[in-house]
Amino acid sequence: MTLTYDFALLCPDVIGHNARVFADDVAVVCEDARLTWREVDERTNRFANAVRGLGLGRGAKVALLMPASIEAFVAFWGSAKAGCVTVPLNVLLDGDSLARLVNDCDAEILFVDAETEPQVDAVRAGLRNIRPDGFLTFGRERPGWRSARDLVAAASPARPDVRIRPDDIITILYTSGTTGLPKGIEHTHVSRLMYPYGFGMGLRVDRYSVAVLATPPYASGTWITMIPTMYRGGRIVILRKFTAEAFLAAIERERGTHAFLVPTQYIALLQDPGLAAHDVSSVRCLVTSGQPIAEKTYQAVEEAFPNAGIYEVYGFTEGFAFLRIPADAARGKRRSVGKPVMLDDVRVIDADGRELPPGETGEIVAHSIGMMKGYYKNPELTREATWHSPDGRSYMRTGDMGHLDEDGFLYVSGRLKDMIKSGGINIFAVDIEQVFMGHPEVSEVAAIAVPHPKWGETPLLVVIPRAGGTVTEDELREWGNARLAKYQRVSRVVFREDLPRAVYGKVQKDALRREFGTGAPLEHVGGMS
Repeated sequence: MTLTYDFALLCPDVIGHNARVFADDVAVVCEDARLTWREVDERTNRFANAVRGLGLGRGAKVALLMPASIEAFVAFWGSAKAGCVTVPLNVLLDGDSLARLVNDCDAEILFVDAETEPQVDAVRAGLRNIRPDGFLTFGRERPGWRSARDLVAAASPARPDVRIRPDDIITILYTSGTTGLPKGIEHTHVSRLMYPYGFGMGLRVDRYSVAVLATPPYASGTWITMIPTMYRGGRIVILRKFTAEAFLAAIERERGTHAFLVPTQYIALLQDPGLAAHDVSSVRCLVTSGQPIAEKTYQAVEEAFPNAGIYEVYGFTEGFAFLRIPADAARGKRRSVGKPVMLDDVRVIDADGRELPPGETGEIVAHSIGMMKGYYKNPELTREATWHSPDGRSYMRTGDMGHLDEDGFLYVSGRLKDMIKSGGINIFAVDIEQVFMGHPEVSEVAAIAVPHPKWGETPLLVVIPRAGGTVTEDELREWGNARLAKYQRVSRVVFREDLPRAVYGKVQKDALRREFGTGAPLEHVGGMS
C-alpha cells in the first residue's frame, strides 16, 4: 500500500474540508442569517445533488440571476460541486442584454429569486436553451416557475459523486453584454487558484479573517478577499446592497478585517457623516482596483481606517493580477501597481509586437496561472487577445499602456483606447484626471477624447463636483489647465451628478465616448442633470 496524491485543492473541495476542520464556526453571514461551515457544506451538497437530479453533469451550464445573498452563495458553490459551469449574471442587465447572454452561454437551467423573476419573465420567449422545467426560483412558486427551495430541500445532503479535474471549466464570466457581441470568459478550476494562493498570501489572510463583500458575488474583484478567506476557514459577510452605512455597520458588527472596494465606494464612505461614529479598528486590509485611486482619497482613507493598509490590485477578469502592498508604497513605489501576485509573467511590447526594455512605454501583456482558457465560442476574439513571445509562450494582450522599472515594478499609463491623440501627440487621460482630482471641490472625474476640426481630438473632462462646492465649470477648467502642459489642456469641463458605471462602479468611458464623441458641437454638451 502506498500513499497516493489526490488533487483536492480546488474551490469546491474547500467547503467539505472546512466542514470537518471548522465545523461549527460561522462561515457566511448576510444580515440576520448565519451559516456554519457544516451547514454550508450540507446546503451546497443538496444543491449539487438537486442539479444532478435534473440530469446536468460535468460541463453543463447553470445560469444564476440573483442579487447578493446566502442563497446565491450556496447556489454558486453548489453548482461548482456538481461539476457544472456556473454563469453568474449581472442583475442590472436590461432585457435584451440578459437574453443575449443567457442564449450565448448555452445554459440549460436558470436560478432566480423574487427580485429577478420579472426580468426573466419579460424575455422568457426569447430564451432558446433553457429547458421548460429549467426556470427555478427562490421566490414564490407559480406558473412557469419551479420552487428551487423545495427542489434543494428534497435532495441528498451527501457529498455528490463528482470527480472534478483541474482543467474543467468552473465559470463563464461576462465582462459586458450591454453592447455588441458578448464576451464570455472561461476560467478553469485550476486558474482560480490565483486567488487563494496569490491574494491569500499577499493580503495576509488567516483563519480569523472576516471578509466583508462590498461588491456583487459575480464580480471578479469580490473574489480577491472572498476566496482566500474561504480557503483559510474565515468568515464571509455578504452585503445585499452596498451603502456606506451598511458597510460600516457590517464592519463594526462582525469585526471585519478585509474588504475590496472600488474608488467610488471609498468616496461614498468618506462622505458619509456617520463614518467617525463607527468602530473600524478591526480592519487591517483594504483593497482597491478598477481605476486609480486619487491621492487625496488615498490619504483620507488612511486617516479614516488607521489600522488598515491599502492594497492596490491591477489585473483583468481574463486572468492575471499585480498587487501593490503598503510596504511597496513606503519604499517609494506608490505610483506603481506593484508586482505579480502569483508567478505572473508580464512583458511590455511595442506596436509591432517587439518586447521593450524597462522604462519604455508600450502595451502590457501577461501570462498567468489565472489566465482564462479563452472567450467562450469566440476563437477569433481569443486569437486577437493573444501575443506570442519569441519562445512560443502565449500572453494575454491587455490593451493597457505602461512600463516596468528597473526593479520590476509595473506602472500603468492608461487604456490604449483611452489615449487622446491631439495634433499627433499622445495624451494619457489618467494624467489629466490626476491633476483635476487635486482640486478640493472635485469628487470624481473622467477625461475622454472628443472630435476637433484642427487637432483631430481634444480632451474633455466630465466632473462630479463635491456637494456644496462653488467652483464653476470654467473656473475649474482654467485651474486645471494652468497645471497641465499646453498639449494636455482640456477644451471644456462638464459637470454631472454621476457617471455611467460598469459592474461595480468603474466608469464606463465607452458610454461617455458614445455620448460626446459623435461630433456634436461642444456647446451642446449637457451640464448638471
